[in-house]
Amino acid sequence: MIKKILALCTALLLATPINAFAHGEIIQATPAADSKVLTAPAEVSIEFDGKLQTIGDATVNLITVTDNQGQIISSPTSVVEGSKILTKLQLTDITGLVSVHYRIVSEDGHPVEGDYSFTVGENPTLTSAQGEESAEAEAGISEESGSNLFVNGIGILILIGIVIVIVRRIKK
Repeated sequence: MIKKILALCTALLLATPINAFAHGEIIQATPAADSKVLTAPAEVSIEFDGKLQTIGDATVNLITVTDNQGQIISSPTSVVEGSKILTKLQLTDITGLVSVHYRIVSEDGHPVEGDYSFTVGENPTLTSAQGEESAEAEAGISEESGSNLFVNGIGILILIGIVIVIVRRIKK
């Protein structure tokens, strides 16, 4: 009886998708978060892991870019192209810390907001979000999958413990 219950629990855990809780994760940002660029770009774009929802003419997806003084330097409208959103910069003769705030509605219907920054000025580094992720993937490193494996492992242990307690109480 215990073996049947454990087999059923194992089958249910294996059939459960690992990334079921993800909501609009960034795949690539241009310029990348925490990067340094020599001159301000003409536009800022963010690509997500799923298609962004659009609702007619309503503004549900938006990027706002501000300079180090807090002045908005991006266009008041953003363009959505599938899983990518971008905005043009109206002011590009800037230096210093540039902040990017985004609000999107992911394909699962959940709104997602976030912020990141990059620096405009001297001594740029050629670091990009995609480059880092590609290097990690080649090396077999993945924060997300490692974290999910850990959480799933803990869940399996807890579930097995509950099943054993229930079976022991039924036998008494």
